[in-house]
Amino acid sequence: MSEHPQKRHVIVAGIGFAGLACARELADHPDLLVTVVDRTNHHLFQPLLYQVAIAGLEAPEIAEPARALLRKHRNIRFRMGAVQSVDLERRIVDVDGYRMRYDYLVVATGSTTAHFNIPGIAEHAFEMKTLDQALAIRDQILSACEAATRAKDPARRQALLTFVVVGGGATGVELTGALAELRLHVLRHDYPEIDAGEFRVVMVESTSYPLAPMGEKLGRYTDRTLTRDFEVDVRSDTRVTEVRADGVITNHGEHIRAYTVIWTAGVVGAGFAGLPEPAGGGRVATDAALSLPGHPDVFIVGDLNGVLDPQTGEPYPQLGQTAVQQGRRAGRNIVRDLENRPRQPFAYDDKGVLVTIGRNRGVADVAGLQFTGFPAWIAWLAIHLMLLVGFRNRLLVLTSWIYNYVTYDFAVRILRNVRTFPDDEQ
Repeated sequence: MSEHPQKRHVIVAGIGFAGLACARELADHPDLLVTVVDRTNHHLFQPLLYQVAIAGLEAPEIAEPARALLRKHRNIRFRMGAVQSVDLERRIVDVDGYRMRYDYLVVATGSTTAHFNIPGIAEHAFEMKTLDQALAIRDQILSACEAATRAKDPARRQALLTFVVVGGGATGVELTGALAELRLHVLRHDYPEIDAGEFRVVMVESTSYPLAPMGEKLGRYTDRTLTRDFEVDVRSDTRVTEVRADGVITNHGEHIRAYTVIWTAGVVGAGFAGLPEPAGGGRVATDAALSLPGHPDVFIVGDLNGVLDPQTGEPYPQLGQTAVQQGRRAGRNIVRDLENRPRQPFAYDDKGVLVTIGRNRGVADVAGLQFTGFPAWIAWLAIHLMLLVGFRNRLLVLTSWIYNYVTYDFAVRILRNVRTFPDDEQ
């Protein structure tokens, strides 16, 4: 039960972009007690997670402690734990065995990696949704290079030094470009025992060019930049049909040998037991005000939300800006309920899309204007720096970026856990 029975209790499940935005809308409201629940104790700025994976940033630079973010607001509490289930009729959530009652529930649990029923992904591919996963990728890359210095079999050496990124969306492109920069500017100097040409980065993309949703102009530019300037082996119109311990199998019957396969090819909403069955893309259908039909006390926001854009008839893009806007709308509609005012439907304000390919190169689609190269790269840097939570994180990231840019060096190439590979040689 609530420790303030006269107040309405709001549970916000998740402290990602949507959950944090919702909590801030409800902060310091005199009639509300808000409990934010998350399985980790921090808010993570996922757009920069790939830079942790390639040793460009330290993990704490893109994360902020949840309690530090919320402690200024007297009506907000934080509980670390995972929501296991919800009883919609009794208005009870189970948080790791602890039952909590609510007057409003905001589900902002984000997304998980989409496997598309392709065998081997869970067992052999790296995913990149958490700090632990990003750090595991970093350990894998550095361990592979160390193992390659000892490898005597040329085929095994090639597999150790081949890094495959599956998926040519924004995350896949940014990770691929960063891996290529790591290969071109850092690893070749760290490992003189390895010829620079032995390092290989492969992108596998099912469409005709990367960043297909941004259109052919930007997609073709990205393809040319990765291939020509960053020496990436881009495999367009190619699908992965199986992931193995020693690489991937494509729909063309090719076996690309690699011990490092990173899966970025799509996400699905991450819910929990008791919610309605998700539809396409793992999303849960809601009304225009973002609440569950028949359960106006439950809001679904962010990557899990399946409300359709009235103009396109499709769900809204699973982007950070969508999550923030939906979190704010859910919070404002709760406040409108308390003020006996009608709820307002969600209206998406498309701020545009920015993607960095690598040093001095990016693509942008903002307000109908498409541009590429250095201006897009600078815009990407500025926007991401501005959106980071916390002045400390902004200062640390800016310092790291300046250092990396000036020195052509990534400063955090420290192995935490040495990883092993199939048939490791003694």
